[in-house]
Amino acid sequence: MVLYWMRVTFMAYFLKKSNLKKGVYLQIYESFYDPERNQTAHKSYKALGYVDELVAKGIDDPISFYSEKVKQLNAERKAARDSEKVRKISDDTPAKHLGYFPFKALNDSLGIKGYLDIFQRNSDFRFNVYSVMSALIYARVVQPCSKLKTYYEVLPSLFEPVDFSSDQMYACLEYIGAEYEKIIEMYNAQISALYGFNTDHAYFDCTNFYFEIDREDDFRRKGPSKENRREPLVGLGLLLDGNQIPIGMEVYPGNESEKPVIRKVIDKLKKRSHVEGRTIQIADKGLNCAENIMYALSAGDGYIFSKSVKMLPAIEKEWVLLDNDYREVHDSNGHLLYRIKECVDEFTYDVPTSNGKKRKVTITEKRVVTF
Repeated sequence: MVLYWMRVTFMAYFLKKSNLKKGVYLQIYESFYDPERNQTAHKSYKALGYVDELVAKGIDDPISFYSEKVKQLNAERKAARDSEKVRKISDDTPAKHLGYFPFKALNDSLGIKGYLDIFQRNSDFRFNVYSVMSALIYARVVQPCSKLKTYYEVLPSLFEPVDFSSDQMYACLEYIGAEYEKIIEMYNAQISALYGFNTDHAYFDCTNFYFEIDREDDFRRKGPSKENRREPLVGLGLLLDGNQIPIGMEVYPGNESEKPVIRKVIDKLKKRSHVEGRTIQIADKGLNCAENIMYALSAGDGYIFSKSVKMLPAIEKEWVLLDNDYREVHDSNGHLLYRIKECVDEFTYDVPTSNGKKRKVTITEKRVVTF
């Protein structure tokens, strides 16, 4: 057996200043000569943060401050090299993220790369979509954070190095966002063939998320936010199989009311994912309306909706506030965790009709109260 190795010669540290939307972002980079590529290369050594945030933390002039730090690092490196007697194979840190390997094995087993490579042939990308997407998935598994922090702090610590720039990462994300339905279909086809889905029943939920942008566009629109924020939103509906494995999703403009949208999204996802079993709709009080309840029942589906105690009719509110029938739940040490009571009864809803009027419908439901 012959063992080969190559020496990677580190040259210097330098302060990188990136002009981003939120301001100037500082990082300490290290340059080195890579004999495999026969050229100088760079990689992130330490992410420092935005200039404004660093000033707020008490550093009056972050650029000058960290420029001196860089000089100190280069001086320490030179001193270490001068005193070093034994040649090292590499100065690269041995600390690496390894926890994503089971997910990598699963992802590789699906054989998606070949399909995505064909799919991106019509683009002029100088990066591989599957490689970028996979690296972002693995980074999300080991340390979920923003894409910017992911690129500069998490990706460099993956066991397998990445070879794409931050601009290429964002270009890939935009591409995936535009083609997400096709990419999901690729994954679903392979998962179904190799492992199968449990579609005897399914679960559906929806949410929204905001964007830190000043103006709306055709898709990111201002609407009711779960965090009570005023930034433009995008709505997301998610369908899961009986084992809570995602099998479909739908995004829609944030200014559209979720109450009618939920019915369209569920129909579309069930047809696309060939779900013939019962779908359980999970929703908060924002989607809890008579139309959605009647829609679920007419489709043979179920629902778990939350209600606001303040908005309950008087007789239901009285039942909630009465102390009787509550059961206490304790932990293993006997400490009280919560109280709960439940009942099955008939409840009346006012359902809108096609002529604009309302009709009363009585439905048998199970109500559960906890506090």
